Amino acid sequence: MNNPDEGPQQADKLTINQYRGAWWGATALWLSVIFLASTWPEHGPPGRGIDKVLHLMAYAVLTALLFRCWQVTARRWRLVIVIGRASIIAISYGLLLELCQLRVPGRDFQWTDILANCTGVVAAALILLYSYRSSTTRSSTTKEPSGVD
Repeated sequence: MNNPDEGPQQADKLTINQYRGAWWGATALWLSVIFLASTWPEHGPPGRGIDKVLHLMAYAVLTALLFRCWQVTARRWRLVIVIGRASIIAISYGLLLELCQLRVPGRDFQWTDILANCTGVVAAALILLYSYRSSTTRSSTTKEPSGVD
């Protein structure tokens, strides 16, 4: 027979699993968008400089999504490890897609695209690191004293 105390725990686990699935789903969708945009045969330049801005933004979002997936999945990991892992995966994905572009008509391998990707990854990593560190600093300074030494 089921223990009545297990009901809410099961509901919480289901909610957490759905939450994890939502982040992984969003990340998979974003990876697909980047893949399609990177491997679609180009019909002309989108405009001088705008291409690099799009790369920067796409990989900043990817890094933030990957961070969120692993931050939700493994709460006990250290912040720097989670950000590092997300950054390495995002940079590797960008490099892989640049190599794939060698086989796509109208596309070619560009070091400047890789630099823009890496800039987006580093920008996202720094923002995540700063925002999470400052939020933990704020929460630790606003806690009530527990009276236990």
